[in-house]
Amino acid sequence: MTIEIFLQYFQLTLFIRGFFVGLAIAIMGSQIGHFLVLKKMSLIGDGLSHVAYLAIAISVIFFNQSLIINVLLAIIASVTLTWFSEKGKGYTDALIGAMATSAIALGTILITLYPQPNISIEKFLFGSVLLIREIDAIIAITLTVVTTFVVSFFFRYLQVAIFDQDYAKVSRLRPRFMHFLLAILTALVITIGIRAVGSLLISSFIIFPTLISIQYQQGFFKTWVIGMLHAVIIFVVGYATSLWFDLPTGATIVIGYASVFLLTRVVIALKKKG
Repeated sequence: MTIEIFLQYFQLTLFIRGFFVGLAIAIMGSQIGHFLVLKKMSLIGDGLSHVAYLAIAISVIFFNQSLIINVLLAIIASVTLTWFSEKGKGYTDALIGAMATSAIALGTILITLYPQPNISIEKFLFGSVLLIREIDAIIAITLTVVTTFVVSFFFRYLQVAIFDQDYAKVSRLRPRFMHFLLAILTALVITIGIRAVGSLLISSFIIFPTLISIQYQQGFFKTWVIGMLHAVIIFVVGYATSLWFDLPTGATIVIGYASVFLLTRVVIALKKKG
């Protein structure tokens, strides 16, 4: 591929739309994932990404791809998963895993019973820029602004709720409300991002930025910022790489996350030994 052909991609509305939606998902995922990972709630994001596939199947089959239905189903699932995490009594991971796999199975059965001739719902497993609509781009950008504002406003409350629930309760910071707020924001991110990245890969956008940034050991807020910076850079490089080599976009970006994570681990380990 030549530079001229590569630049022509960014003259097409489809790829420009995919770029901004993906960038929005990368930013939101890193913002929310910071709290989910440190609170050890990342399994909720992974489970919800599988449940979102069922929400997409129901929406496509019965509600003409209604985004509102997708959001409602995802929020219900996220609240349920969060409730499981609080009431699981040692079996949280098993309960979330059971719910996630059941959702995939039910979604597959619905697709088999009600096939859609003009829509390949299986594409939602891995995502595609062809699935991204104009309304998805508008909502993704709007949601990025809203999420950034909400997380920034509640940053102190979320931090306390993660590390010291007893103090949060005594100080009336409502840690349980913060947990459900994170779950709802996660549901919104996954609902918007599933078209671009796919239900099987979207959780990587939530988990990897924090896994990478915590290696630097720079404190809570700096780690949050570093995670966002890594998310943006890795997305831009991954998106460009996928276009240049004609590779699946979501998978290429996830490999980028994994590569940077492993490289960071190795470099920091070598520095400590030195």
